[in-house]
Amino acid sequence: MCVLAAGCGAPAGEGDARRAATDWLAAAEAGDAAWLCALLTPAAAESAATGDETCEQAVGGLDLPGGRVGAVELWSDEAQVRAGTDTLFLVRLAGGWRVNAAGCTARGDRPYDCDVAG
Repeated sequence: MCVLAAGCGAPAGEGDARRAATDWLAAAEAGDAAWLCALLTPAAAESAATGDETCEQAVGGLDLPGGRVGAVELWSDEAQVRAGTDTLFLVRLAGGWRVNAAGCTARGDRPYDCDVAG
């Protein structure tokens, strides 16, 4: 039985991070590049827009997987969300959780390789 709110159930913020990841995955399945860019951190949106391409053009050209949210790991204002073959990295900003990296695959001891990263 859980008496105190602290330590019971999901960590604070996990539900919001899970919802942001669910929104991202739905936008990826729908191929909605404008929605995907709106869900990115400013740094990730800026890095996606390379050369003459806007964020929407660059993200729209990627084959980002959709799917369902699996495991969520939360560290204060950062989260890692696994969804099928994809791993997302989110950060909590003043306006809520935003995706900072997506289309990420593990590479053993090396950093993740991400299609979109802030």
